[in-house]
Amino acid sequence: MQNFLNALGVAIAATLPCAAAQAACEDYTKKLRTMVSADQALRSRLDFSKINTPAQQKIGAHMAVIDRANTARLKVLFAQCGFPDAEKHGERAGRDAWLLVQHADHDRAFQKQTLALLEKIAAERGELVGRNFAYLSDRVAVAERRPQLYGTQLMSLPEKPCDVDFDPLDDRQKVEARRAALNMPPLDIYKEMVVKKANCQGDVPETRPASPSPP
Repeated sequence: MQNFLNALGVAIAATLPCAAAQAACEDYTKKLRTMVSADQALRSRLDFSKINTPAQQKIGAHMAVIDRANTARLKVLFAQCGFPDAEKHGERAGRDAWLLVQHADHDRAFQKQTLALLEKIAAERGELVGRNFAYLSDRVAVAERRPQLYGTQLMSLPEKPCDVDFDPLDDRQKVEARRAALNMPPLDIYKEMVVKKANCQGDVPETRPASPSPP
C-alpha cells in the first residue's frame, strides 16, 4: 500500500508542472496583450523631433526597463506554449509576440532563435516568411552590421533626429522585390509612413526623406 501511495505521489508531482504550463497558456493572448500595452504606453510618447531632450531620454530609460521585463516573461511563455498559433490564439497574438521580440534588442540570441522559429513555421506550412520575419530579420542584420534584406530599418544622427535614411541595404531592386512578395509598400512610400508615425512631419530634407527605425 505504501509503495502505491509513493508512486501516486510521484505521478501527481510530475503532472504539476504540466498543469501550471497549461494554465499559463490558457491566458496566453491576455498576457501578451498586457505586455504590449506596457510596451506601447511609453513608445506612444516618443517624439523623434525632441528625442535628445531630458524628458524623451527619461522615457527611453523606462522603455529599456519594460523591454527587459517583457523579454523575460516572453521567453518563459515561449518555453511553455510555443510561438502563438493563428488558429488557436488569433492573428493578433502572433503580432503581439513578434512586437515584443522586436524590442528585445538586449537579447540578440533570443531574437535570432525567434527568427529560426518563424522560418521553421513558414516552411512547415509551405508559406513564405511573413512581414514579422522581415522586420525582425532586418533588425538583427543591422545590429550585426549586415545589409538589410527588406528595408525596414532606418536611422538618423543624434543631432538631427528627423534627418534620416535607411540603414545599409542589400541591392535595392532585390529589396523592392522581396517587399513586393510580402505585399509591403515600396521603400519611398514606407519612409513617408514612418516619418509621420515618428512625429517628424516638419522640415525633413528631400535628399533623406526617411525616418527613425520603426517599432
